[in-house]
Amino acid sequence: MQVNISILVENTTPVPALIGEYGFSAFLNIDGHKILFDTGSADALFHNASHLGINLQEVEDLVISHGHFDHTGALLALCKNYGRKRIYAHSQIFSKRFNVGLRGNYREIGVSFSQQELLDTGAELVFMDEFAEIFPRVFISGEIPRVNDFEDTGGNFKVQAANEMLVDKLLDDMALIIDHPDGLIIISGCAHSGVINTIEHACKKTARSKIQAFIGGTHLINASESRMARTIAALRAMDIEKIAVGHCTGFYAAARLYNEFGSRLLKADTGMSLHF
Repeated sequence: MQVNISILVENTTPVPALIGEYGFSAFLNIDGHKILFDTGSADALFHNASHLGINLQEVEDLVISHGHFDHTGALLALCKNYGRKRIYAHSQIFSKRFNVGLRGNYREIGVSFSQQELLDTGAELVFMDEFAEIFPRVFISGEIPRVNDFEDTGGNFKVQAANEMLVDKLLDDMALIIDHPDGLIIISGCAHSGVINTIEHACKKTARSKIQAFIGGTHLINASESRMARTIAALRAMDIEKIAVGHCTGFYAAARLYNEFGSRLLKADTGMSLHF
């Protein structure tokens, strides 16, 4: 099984020709099957794909990790300009979502277009709330159970339901799981379900314990010292070969992880390529 992963959108990049953009997107070529995981927040996806020689027209499937703008921002333009796509997503991605700032101000952070606008492009929208195989040995996590008492969504998030503002548990947070013979490869958008919850769910559902890589956002940017310590202890016990963190991980959390895991910890920048 050959898996090539190219990060097309991440907050930062060391490559002058590429664009860093708040958000995340990764292009996956799995034995010739081409998948786009998330799209970033604006148009960096198109610029970076062009410079990296990736033809977005060839993308067969898209997987959307959750319904925040920084993971869905280029989705509508992609579907309008690069042909009909099949999109796997949770049924709640179009919920009206907000982040609450330190002063109590509400900032809308949900998907910026409607479900109907997306369908009008000819896209096939496949809602998938449960763990499922989308093609041989490639899975979508579905809703990830929140079983660890030290993990949370990583922020003060709200969702509008009728005329109420409720705590957003971000049940739509999902990961992509590749059951590679040499160990699982787990791709995360933000891991609002918790990094450890996400990994444990992937292992349980695939009946695998060996993990080659965890790649993507971790939302440890606001993590307490207690959460960081327990996360590190759990990751150490899992003995993951590569942990490539970016986007919502935060500088201090990433530095702490690097101090603990050394060369196994990578900064997931725009333009990075990983091969398995």
